Amino acid sequence: MPRNFGVVRSERDSKMSTLKNITPLQWLGILLVINGAMIGSTAQLTDLFGPNVVKIIVAVCSLGNSIGGGLVTFLSGQGSLVKTVAAMTGEDGKPAVRVGINANAGSNLAAIAVDPAQPNVGGTSAGVQEALKVIAKGA
Repeated sequence: MPRNFGVVRSERDSKMSTLKNITPLQWLGILLVINGAMIGSTAQLTDLFGPNVVKIIVAVCSLGNSIGGGLVTFLSGQGSLVKTVAAMTGEDGKPAVRVGINANAGSNLAAIAVDPAQPNVGGTSAGVQEALKVIAKGA
């Protein structure tokens, strides 16, 4: 078990580590929450900026929410999520997760499992890996 040996991590280091672990999909979700709050606070914004400026703010936020919602749909597909999980690293910067894919995977997942660019994703055994190659070729 690794020991700390007197090295003290600052609170800033801890916060930066947390921010580095937020995925692009989570950042998009945070942006959508802020946009939703802006759209829902029309009365308060009117007091602050006046009706003409608020009309523009709400229109831009509403348009942003529509586009952002489409991006969430695009980014939250099964393949994207598997790649995101496989890219997770530990405290030492090395891969922390290996995603095992079963032989009953669809063609998209099988293609990711046999992709040499995805070293942390693969079949649960050598036999399954061969089956995934066949499935991926059928895609």
